Amino acid sequence: MHLDLRSKVAVFFSTVFLASVLSKDTVFFLLTVILLLYVAALGYSKSTVKIVLAITIISIMRLISKGNGFGVMLPEMFLFIVIRTLVIILSVIPIIKTPPGELMAVMKKMKVHRNIALPLIFMMRFFPVVRSEFSEIIDSLKLRGLISFRKPLITMEYLFVPMMFSSSKIAEELAAASEVRGISANGKHTSRREIKFRKFDFLVIILTVLLTVGLYFMEGVMMK
Repeated sequence: MHLDLRSKVAVFFSTVFLASVLSKDTVFFLLTVILLLYVAALGYSKSTVKIVLAITIISIMRLISKGNGFGVMLPEMFLFIVIRTLVIILSVIPIIKTPPGELMAVMKKMKVHRNIALPLIFMMRFFPVVRSEFSEIIDSLKLRGLISFRKPLITMEYLFVPMMFSSSKIAEELAAASEVRGISANGKHTSRREIKFRKFDFLVIILTVLLTVGLYFMEGVMMK
């Protein structure tokens, strides 16, 4: 199942709005379930496992603490913000997984200026690659026995110094690869996928609006 990028962005903005206004856990978890079905329908369910696990753990922690948090280290406000951020990340997954060529083609069609489009595309490609590199550095440090919780400052130095150099190299390689493929070239940018709104995209937009309004009013009813 394939969605147009603009439909994915509409779902993202709807999620940001709801995550910021919903306070009742029942309505918020209903939003979470809807997003999980949405992501699974697009074929990205494997990417949500860790996020769902984190949401479950934080929800249990909030239930155990009865909304009071766990002292200064884990206050309730911190747990409240983190769980909403994780739900927003759920809605971002389909956008991040969109191929760069399709991203560029959609932004060209939407008349987005290249000074805005190019940084966005580079950013969306940069973070997944850095995440993979970060995991490899951690594995390398573990093999050498250089990760120690007894010496956190030294461990951070061993971790972040190679990460900084690696990030700089990755940014240069991504920029060079994109330039070779003509990402900043003038003219019409094409994509292997046809960039247009389909019936399913209209259906998703309509459902997004209806669910946003429905969950917002459900929140209002439960507040009374």
